[in-house]
Amino acid sequence: MKRLPSADITWRADGSPQSTRFDDIYFSSDGGLAETAHVFLQGNHLPDAWADQTHFTIGELGFGTGLNFLATWELWRQTRSPDQHLHFISIEGFPLTQEELSQALEKWPTLAPLVAELITSYPTPHSGTHLLHLSDNVSLMLCEDDAIPALSQLEAQVDGWFLDGFSPASNPDMWSEPVFSEVARLSRVGTTFATFTAAGAVRRALATQGFNVEKVKGFGRKREMLVGRMADVPTPTDSKPWYRAPPTSNPKSALIVGAGIAGAATAHALKRRGLSVRLMDGEGLGAGASGNPAALFMPRFSVNPTPEDDFHIAAYLYAEREMQNMQQGASIPFFDPRGVLQFARAEGEATRFEKIAARAPLPEGHLEFIAAKDLKDIAGFETGFPAFLFPRAGVVDPSCLLTHLTQEIEVERIPAASLTHKDGGWYLNDLAADAADVLVLANGSGLSAFPETDWLPLEPVLGQITNLPVGTLPKQSRALVAGPYLISHGDGSALTGATYELGRGEQSALEPTAIGHQHNLQDLAETFPAFASALAGLNLEEVTGRVSFRAQLPDRVPFAGPAPIQDAYLSAYERLRHGDRFAAYPPAPVYPGLFLLGGLGARGFTTGLLLGELLAAQITGTPLPLPRDLADAVHPARFIVRGLRKNSA
Repeated sequence: MKRLPSADITWRADGSPQSTRFDDIYFSSDGGLAETAHVFLQGNHLPDAWADQTHFTIGELGFGTGLNFLATWELWRQTRSPDQHLHFISIEGFPLTQEELSQALEKWPTLAPLVAELITSYPTPHSGTHLLHLSDNVSLMLCEDDAIPALSQLEAQVDGWFLDGFSPASNPDMWSEPVFSEVARLSRVGTTFATFTAAGAVRRALATQGFNVEKVKGFGRKREMLVGRMADVPTPTDSKPWYRAPPTSNPKSALIVGAGIAGAATAHALKRRGLSVRLMDGEGLGAGASGNPAALFMPRFSVNPTPEDDFHIAAYLYAEREMQNMQQGASIPFFDPRGVLQFARAEGEATRFEKIAARAPLPEGHLEFIAAKDLKDIAGFETGFPAFLFPRAGVVDPSCLLTHLTQEIEVERIPAASLTHKDGGWYLNDLAADAADVLVLANGSGLSAFPETDWLPLEPVLGQITNLPVGTLPKQSRALVAGPYLISHGDGSALTGATYELGRGEQSALEPTAIGHQHNLQDLAETFPAFASALAGLNLEEVTGRVSFRAQLPDRVPFAGPAPIQDAYLSAYERLRHGDRFAAYPPAPVYPGLFLLGGLGARGFTTGLLLGELLAAQITGTPLPLPRDLADAVHPARFIVRGLRKNSA
């Protein structure tokens, strides 16, 4: 992930924006809305095309000022039924800033309420996929990158295309054969398109990809424009069929096992898509690792970017934006973006911090490098090493967030003992009343307790946190982390932790121990010597704590996706043992309707929300909120595929 080049706009005398990079206007200052209605809405037969569709997906090349999206949203809200969902995907390589977008859209006062909502959610420009949830069952997915890499990483089935890049003469890359090849890949028979241009090269390129293309009357002074419909979808080719989700069966109901952040996030995402959801947990809401009194929320990244690294960044950015938006309508706040200071602990780590800061992995305003000499002004003490300040990170109240996510969903205290699939439905504990179209296992380290999942390499980790009494340490305005963490509460008490005990069986007693508290206090004192004297005088009998298991994986990356049938995978992809990349591999053999989300480790409140969205998209067949490479990086089948490639499965 990287920061993107500026849109390089100037403002014309009439107040409309113009791109100096492409020497072209963003919209007609006289009839921009009317042009959008004529070219893109009427050109794609809207609203008739979405009249009988539960989910309708529009793909756009060139988000620009968002005018096409806003006009579509306005038409949608006037014509949709309550159970319909609009998914709008837009590709933009040179996104406007929030301020530029706001200024450009001042020309359209009739859209002011929609503009205000868009501006509130609009992300700081940064490469990657940014999913925004808006009112009226509208989701906007901004894919900020050049057209070809953005489209090639997209997993969706588009119903209508708005081809609205700058003119072919000024921006030929947006109208190239590779772009139209990706447009065709993402289309189905019957997918429509519309574009303002009538250029012969565009018409021929689209026809070559299987579209029936025709010229129709253009808008205003443009005599002609192009519209069309996909007649013959090219035969898809996929270099990684083992990671592709099966076609959706349009499920109506879902049963979710596990009521921690993984299960609650998935329940929320599926409920938002219109499914009937049941959430079951033998211990109730947030009883396991998601039940601590506070959780640290911050990003994770490494010096050298990898898909796994980019996933963690994407998850952080999505969760930060989503929690801020959800909190606006919440009865009880659950996210405190107080900022997080992450301290380097040695020279090697200080060098690592410098290299990470140099590559700017987060958007502007999300990351500051604090030199060692400046730390006292920021933290009140020095450590001799630099730190990262994450101004928009902070602390989550797990109980309040889980309650918000499940506010329309009853949590049933039923333990999961067995799974059964028959007659197209899933049953829990052989209870007929529990039948559902889809079953999601999101129950932490208990996820691998079933025959269908016992091959997953989940590792239960026992962790103990320590609550510090009021006044033990000076109250910190930000959360501190450097291995151990410190979270100050409003009353002057604080939370620190956590121990890390791998290999302890889940039959271990879940009671805090004096040894665990001593470990946490010593770790905190050694990491932050400024606190050592205050902690040395603390009576262990005055502290309290909590113990829970969290589930992690050997590669420290969570998983979310359809449940692989292990033996069938080993058979279907046997040729991977021999490095054969070109065999005619079949679609992924998975249990129909069974999905998995787990291995969140200590980062559940950072990654859980986006993973829940990913799973909901795979279940409903709607656009994936992650680029392909990142969705592949968190697929549960990756352990089987890696074993085959190493010839160790």
